[in-house]
Amino acid sequence: MPLPRHERYSYSLQADDGPTAQGAPGMTRLTSLNPWLAALAVTLCVQFPAQAQERFTLSIPGVSDNRLFTSAAASDAPGCGGKNQSPALSWNAGPAGTQSYAIVMHDPDGQKGLGVDHWIHYGIKATTHQIAAGVGAKSAFEGVGGTNSKGNTHYMGPCPPVGDSAHHYIIQIYALDLAPDALPAGLTRAELMEKIKGHVLRNSSAVRRYHR
Repeated sequence: MPLPRHERYSYSLQADDGPTAQGAPGMTRLTSLNPWLAALAVTLCVQFPAQAQERFTLSIPGVSDNRLFTSAAASDAPGCGGKNQSPALSWNAGPAGTQSYAIVMHDPDGQKGLGVDHWIHYGIKATTHQIAAGVGAKSAFEGVGGTNSKGNTHYMGPCPPVGDSAHHYIIQIYALDLAPDALPAGLTRAELMEKIKGHVLRNSSAVRRYHR
């Protein structure tokens, strides 16, 4: 009595060139092991390129990730030595259904590990995909400002303690299915995270460091 087709092949788990098949040379290990696995592989190969095209990426033009902020981005408060200039940001369009964007800049190293919120801004129109340097500290910037750790509703530049290791500043952008005017002004980071729960279509981040 002939064996079922899937039992007529000999497999080597160490071999890189596929199974040894009698009567069916050239078949891959995946195809001969189980036809539905081969179908799944084909499906994944079709899906992955489509997903790659949908990647949502935030960047600071001209600067690679994890680089140091320039002093211009630092706080202009006494002793901090900066100009309080928010970084330029650029991102590709959010996925279908995106109605607005929210930006958050957080220093998890600040306040001895308790964290410091430097910038919360949301209600940015879906058609906006970049902002110029310095706009975060201006009231004319589109959208509405949230409340940072100093109680202000605009960008607050870094000013870590002198002698600390470089702090990390995580800048996140969220593509939301919320209209630009859906959220009230003045939300803290924690309040914003609660409000947008279930409304985030994609998010991306960039990291900068700074020390004095």
